[in-house]
Amino acid sequence: MSMPSRATSTRAGAATALVAALALGLGACSGVSASSIPMLPGNLPTVPPSGAAGACLDAPTLAIINQLKASGADVPGILAANKDALVTGLGKVQSSDPAVLAWRTALVAAIQAGKADDVAAQVALLANGQVTIPPC
Repeated sequence: MSMPSRATSTRAGAATALVAALALGLGACSGVSASSIPMLPGNLPTVPPSGAAGACLDAPTLAIINQLKASGADVPGILAANKDALVTGLGKVQSSDPAVLAWRTALVAAIQAGKADDVAAQVALLANGQVTIPPC
């Protein structure tokens, strides 16, 4: 059995180092610290898309929105019971996507104004995929 040549081993090591340095460099450029970069098997770091880290709905906020999305939901009742938690959870959503920010702003305004029909309309945009925000 033939042993790999020294040049092949050197190139493989250099390629691995280059991939790791590139991933860390991209992470630094996007404002992600090395300690928050997830690792793939083999300890190769991955870099989340820019602005995606905060563009998600936490579990409590998602649970309330899922209640609002349900067929025949008592939107005024759900809002009365969950207004503060919903506004707080939506306030945590940060995104570089203007559509997500506009949706969040309109939904929070409707919640604070007590406009159940407007809240239902904004939740419908999320439900039918016109606005996409994944769970955290």
